[in-house]
Amino acid sequence: MLCSATLGAAVLAAPAQAATIGFENGYGAVAHGETYQESGFSMRFDANNLQADSNTGVGAFVDGSDPWACDMACPVNNSSMYYGAFNDSVVWITAEDRNPFRMLGLDASFIGHTTELGGYPAVSGLLRAQGFRADGTWSFIDLALDGPSSAGFEFGGYDFGAFSQLEFTEVALFGFVCDDAGDCSAFNSNKGQFAIDNLNLASGATADVPEPATALLVGLGLAGLAASARRRRTLSSHA
Repeated sequence: MLCSATLGAAVLAAPAQAATIGFENGYGAVAHGETYQESGFSMRFDANNLQADSNTGVGAFVDGSDPWACDMACPVNNSSMYYGAFNDSVVWITAEDRNPFRMLGLDASFIGHTTELGGYPAVSGLLRAQGFRADGTWSFIDLALDGPSSAGFEFGGYDFGAFSQLEFTEVALFGFVCDDAGDCSAFNSNKGQFAIDNLNLASGATADVPEPATALLVGLGLAGLAASARRRRTLSSHA
């Protein structure tokens, strides 16, 4: 009986399953409401404006090996496919089996609205990952996106640290644009743009660490709320 109970517990405590989303199967421009599936996860790409037309362009799968693939200040150090989120849009991530999952890390870069590189601050934007749980609670982490080098914007690798131990049913990714004073805001300029690649996700067993909202950048306070483009989720839109 003891042996059977032990085996049963082992079945219930399934090991975590990891996946890396590289966008290699994506192609071309993306409209509001389109979805993309890879490695057991689904992504929906939405305009932030609830009244947005269904044909509004919100992003693109970009071939980093093609110098003509992006007519803005896109990252220059990625020769593979990646996803570029334009015009203050939102990327929603869920597991295809609808089970909770964790975000462990990703590669990310700011995307500038102009190719003139001289006017961007040292921290040009933020990428916020805001995770939602089934009970309606949420946590977030902010990632600082550097300004351009002399060559242009570049992808950097981000490890989510303690945030990666938190489990969510859905995660929203959206961008902030920052000024020279370090003030950052989202959903009000169409300049909160970012590129993402190599999303590292995991589902299955996790450490049970239900924590309050977490921010990577200490001192960035919550100053407002904005309506999302999908399910009327509440996204915090200022830092």
